[in-house]
Amino acid sequence: MLADPALVSEFAALHGAFEAGNDRFREHELLIGAFGGLFRRHGSGGGRIEPAPRDRVLVRKMIDMMQARLGERLLLEELAVAVGLTVFQLIGLFKRTIGTSPHVYLTHLRLNAACRHLRHGDPIAEAAAAAGFCDQSALTRHFKRCYGLTPLQFAQAAVVARNPRPHPRASGNAIPANTRRARSHKS
Repeated sequence: MLADPALVSEFAALHGAFEAGNDRFREHELLIGAFGGLFRRHGSGGGRIEPAPRDRVLVRKMIDMMQARLGERLLLEELAVAVGLTVFQLIGLFKRTIGTSPHVYLTHLRLNAACRHLRHGDPIAEAAAAAGFCDQSALTRHFKRCYGLTPLQFAQAAVVARNPRPHPRASGNAIPANTRRARSHKS
């Protein structure tokens, strides 16, 4: 048995993702990451995988593809084929260049898209579908984790921001100056 708590955590996360079974992109990313960590830290050292090219053009192409297909089911294999890398190389390149995994980046793109839809008054379920979340509960879970509020709370705040209530003084319902003075003298 290996004494490697970080590796055990990676495989536990992988197991949890497989059990949940609702995000193939994340499952595959965790699979590659867990086994990549296993081979990197405890492998025999044979047949090293060539490092991925450090090319911003490839990353830009991946990001463009993610943005173009937000509402669709996107697989790591499709991104890898589009840029001519293995999935393992793609994840490594993405992490080195962007600083996060493709799954986390895609989730944030989808959250931003959902926010745009909610700001425009779209129903939450429609915003979730248009942004590429499998359902409204997936959007809510990610939204709460990232922003600390629900999509409904965000949508309600967006309505207020679009239609602010006028300040009483701006609407002409201000308390006349002589009334304010009279009230202050009574105290």
